[in-house]
Amino acid sequence: MIPSTTLLVTSTLQSRTRSYDRKVDAEAAAAAVNNDLRQGKYVDPTAAKKTLKTYAREWLDDATAGIGTVDAYEDIVRNHIEPHLGHLEIRALNRPSLTQGWVKKLQGASLEASTISLVNSVLSAILDAAVEDGLLPKNPCKSSSVKLPSKPKRKIIPWSLARVHAVTSALPHRVQCGGKLAFGCGLRQGEVFGFSEDQLDFERGVVHINQQIKLVRSTMVFAPPKGNRLRTVPMADQLAAAFKAHMKEYPPVLVTLPWIEPDGEPRTYRLLFTDEQGRAYHRSVFNQYVWKGALADAGVIPPREKGSPRYAAAPDDGMHAYRHAYASVLLDAGESIKALSEYLGHSDAGFTLRTYTHLMPNSESRTRRAMDAAFAQAGAGAPTAAPTNSEGTSAEAVPSGMCPVCALAA
Repeated sequence: MIPSTTLLVTSTLQSRTRSYDRKVDAEAAAAAVNNDLRQGKYVDPTAAKKTLKTYAREWLDDATAGIGTVDAYEDIVRNHIEPHLGHLEIRALNRPSLTQGWVKKLQGASLEASTISLVNSVLSAILDAAVEDGLLPKNPCKSSSVKLPSKPKRKIIPWSLARVHAVTSALPHRVQCGGKLAFGCGLRQGEVFGFSEDQLDFERGVVHINQQIKLVRSTMVFAPPKGNRLRTVPMADQLAAAFKAHMKEYPPVLVTLPWIEPDGEPRTYRLLFTDEQGRAYHRSVFNQYVWKGALADAGVIPPREKGSPRYAAAPDDGMHAYRHAYASVLLDAGESIKALSEYLGHSDAGFTLRTYTHLMPNSESRTRRAMDAAFAQAGAGAPTAAPTNSEGTSAEAVPSGMCPVCALAA
């Protein structure tokens, strides 16, 4: 009987031992483990027995994203990942076919392609962490064999200027300037609600976007703009005049809210737009009654039915429509994508281009305008015959100093 040989494997997690009857088998196993360790492919067999549900909960506890984002991740894990994959051990997830089957189940639950893409990105982030922790050799979500449903490409159709002005005029008088700010500077709704007096710079003719109001676990808080994209946006003279008139009639109001989180440190700003009680606008209440009331009065949606507490749905006509209209006006005026991206607070000019490229004046339009201008310079009526030279070439057609033969070749 050959005595067994013990193999000691040292991983990034903790030491593991396993016995072999033959020394050659132990040495081969040790070499394989050492090779995997060198290449970063070693998977701890004991730790990888942890279920995805357990590991996902640990991942959520360690997440450093904002509280609202983590809450959204938790909803996705609880509603779309745990019911289908939560009971499986991490090591069992090393099969792209399993991930593809999960995607098919999400489709069968009538989830939209954009939602499935978001859910898959959360699972992929969890499994990326599992790979880093040595629990998986690679992330199956990133396999070329995993196909997500294609998202329909919907082009943004910006409001006409007539609609912009009609809806703004239909807003209650105390918030009409807020509509002008959203359109005139491309602000998000939360940035309008959180807009304070100290963000105005009349001398430079700009507004500074420093904070917003957002809902975190049903509590209104002050927070930095989306993506922490603090920015400065040019302010039109007419918008500046509207601000001065608004503040004369509705002086800024001191409003105190927690900073970033419901239990965050209180901060106070002199807000320009508040309700009749001097409180910051609550997004849900404003959208359902104030905003949709203006849409109905402007003829964008039907009037509220008699006896109904709510207006018709308006998924494409939220306050965000002001931003799209702002983008369309700037692009039509020839503003660059880079500048527009900065004014809108996008983190990537490529995203701005992909979102609004169809609104840019196309080359066909530019060509037609250029040629119309050229024909206009020639004047009306039939052209007269130009004098010819000895080669039979129009003397007017040949630039000074150029050989007529070369001119014909060109």
